[in-house]
Amino acid sequence: MKIAFLGGGKIGRAMIDHVLARQDVEIAFVYDPFLKAGELGGVNVTAELEKEMFEGLDLVVECANAEVVAANLEDVLSCCSFMPFSMTAFRDDEIRAKAEELSKKYGTNVFLPHGAILGLDGIFDGREALTEVTVETIKNPKSLGRDDTELTVLYEGPTRKATELYPKNVNVHAAIALAGIGFDRTWSKITADPAVSTNTHVIHLAGQGIDFTIRVSSFSEGGVSGKYVPLSACGSLESVLGGTGFRFV
Repeated sequence: MKIAFLGGGKIGRAMIDHVLARQDVEIAFVYDPFLKAGELGGVNVTAELEKEMFEGLDLVVECANAEVVAANLEDVLSCCSFMPFSMTAFRDDEIRAKAEELSKKYGTNVFLPHGAILGLDGIFDGREALTEVTVETIKNPKSLGRDDTELTVLYEGPTRKATELYPKNVNVHAAIALAGIGFDRTWSKITADPAVSTNTHVIHLAGQGIDFTIRVSSFSEGGVSGKYVPLSACGSLESVLGGTGFRFV
């Protein structure tokens, strides 16, 4: 297989290292205007994108931001499959519809990774029975780009607005909304707590014969993602790249 990455930050580098260790997948290039040539060893780094660069690829993995997803959606899907990690891009219903339309038109796939969340497949499977979905994210203010000195609720309301206000911090909320009952019916809460050093997500789901809570917490190193996300990202990528053996899907 031949793949490319849009974004070479913490998550991107974890996946790049994972792919290089496989030795059976070629990385055509990594797009990142903030990286220098040679910074990723022997991997080609580019600061510019042209549609022709996607031709002949099997997969493009995005781990940059929602704007990069929207800007390259058609160019990518007309050539190959797409795995976007910036789920908040799909708060725009037109972009989501376009992704579905393009994938059908060109016979390509949009793979939606579970990111920092456990049980996303279960939410998707039970979505028709769900009537209530709430998501609370609790992070240190530094991870949210703030300097609050006491616990502060930054937002509480529909998920669509949360993904607009904090697009880099609530990809979890976007993923749950996509898997479940949508951006307008899913309820989000974002809390800054200077007493914590973790990124925590608490999801409650209720419906016809269903009532369960998922709590995921991982240590934060100061960025928007915790320690679990790189592991999760590599797991999702491995599922798409394929393999053999004893595997969960």
